[in-house]
Amino acid sequence: MARGAFVGERYSRPLPKLRNTKPESGRYEEKPVPAGTLNAAQIRHIILLYQGKADDNDGPMNVKQIAEKFQIDVTMVQSILQFLSLPPEDSRTKQKNNNQQ
Repeated sequence: MARGAFVGERYSRPLPKLRNTKPESGRYEEKPVPAGTLNAAQIRHIILLYQGKADDNDGPMNVKQIAEKFQIDVTMVQSILQFLSLPPEDSRTKQKNNNQQ
């Protein structure tokens, strides 16, 4: 007769690592990366520059300007803008902050 695990028994396998995917997860975002690649903070900045929402630039930038700024290929910027988006928490957080002021 095979014996299964009972509800009260201890499970010896380690728990999975908690991963912080919130915009405030700066510890890993600024991690240095090899030349020609981008970290999470740089990808977020590219999206904000394209949308014209970056703090360090007035108005939106085009793909070529962004590629020159980050010294990457234009196709890389195009694929970032096509396939990635900022998490929805960003807009909710900004709305909360604006309502509290």
